[in-house]
Amino acid sequence: MLNGNVTEYQDEIIESTGFWGNINIAEFQRQRAIPFQIPLEMVRAALVQAMQEMEIDLAEVVEKYQSDGYAYVEHVGGVRFDGDNFLQIQYKKAVFARAKADLLPEFMTLSAREVHENRDLVQERKTLLTEAAMAVRAIKGKKRSGVWLI
Repeated sequence: MLNGNVTEYQDEIIESTGFWGNINIAEFQRQRAIPFQIPLEMVRAALVQAMQEMEIDLAEVVEKYQSDGYAYVEHVGGVRFDGDNFLQIQYKKAVFARAKADLLPEFMTLSAREVHENRDLVQERKTLLTEAAMAVRAIKGKKRSGVWLI
């Protein structure tokens, strides 16, 4: 049935400001099980917002690596999977978690509402944002939890 909805992953690149590398929309859709019914414009906007938030949150990290002579994240050594190093994997994890957290309210407006009916979207959003925060901590070289004197 032709209804104008996208029914395949969008192999489209969102360009970053440089250090962290680009994000592929199809990779996000696959990894985070983003329904095709969510308009591509919304997916793009959520990813761009998450990428920009990460640029701000990780500005000091970029400065450190660049002062150490690494122009781009892919130049940093370490364990690699599918061409990506630890930092790239954690960056994508944080961006994807934040973007999906922003898109969660749209899940309730989908045609398959009964599938999403019993989802606790508030808790799911908190879980995604926690996942993103943990990835940011890992990128910054911090432990999973910490205690500070107030």
